[in-house]
Amino acid sequence: MSSLRVLTVCTGNVCRSPAAAVMLRQEMIDAGLSGDVEVGSAGTSWEAEGMPMDDRTELALVRAGYERPFEHTARTIHLTELLAWDLVLGMTAEHVQRLRRMAEQAPDGDSGPEIALWRRFDPEIAASALETEIAVDDPWYEGQGAFDRTIVQMQRSLPAILARVQESLDQRRGR
Repeated sequence: MSSLRVLTVCTGNVCRSPAAAVMLRQEMIDAGLSGDVEVGSAGTSWEAEGMPMDDRTELALVRAGYERPFEHTARTIHLTELLAWDLVLGMTAEHVQRLRRMAEQAPDGDSGPEIALWRRFDPEIAASALETEIAVDDPWYEGQGAFDRTIVQMQRSLPAILARVQESLDQRRGR
C-alpha cells in the first residue's frame, strides 16, 4: 500500500492529466519511490469518461522518451474520491478552483487533500505569479507540436513535485 497518493486533474482526462500521471510515475520509479507513491489522474468533466488517452498525447510522451504502454481510461473526479488523495495537481486555475470548491463540501473534520497548480512547481514561474497566469494550456485544438510543447513544459515541474512528494513522505515517517 502506498504512503502517499498524488492525483493529476485536467478537463477531460485524455491529454494533460494522464500525461502528467505517466511522467510522475516514471519520476517515482527513477527516485525509487514507486512503492511509496500512488499516482492517478482524473478530469473535471464527464464528457470523455471511458475514453483512452489522446493519440497525440501518447505520441508526445513517446517523443519525450516515455515508454508505452500507457494504460489509461478517462474518468471524472467526485468528492468521495477527491478526499482519498493527498496531493492533487490541477492544470489550470479553473481546475484548482473547482477542486477546492469540491473539497469544501467535505464532512467536518476531513481536511481534504493539498490542492495546487502543476505549474506552481515550475522553476521558471515567479512565486508571485497569479494562478490564472500559470496554466498548462490545453493542446486539444492544436496540432501535434502543441502536444509536444505541453509535455516539455510540464516536465519542468517534475523535480519540484518530486521534492514536495519526498517532503510529504518524510513528514509521514517522522523525519
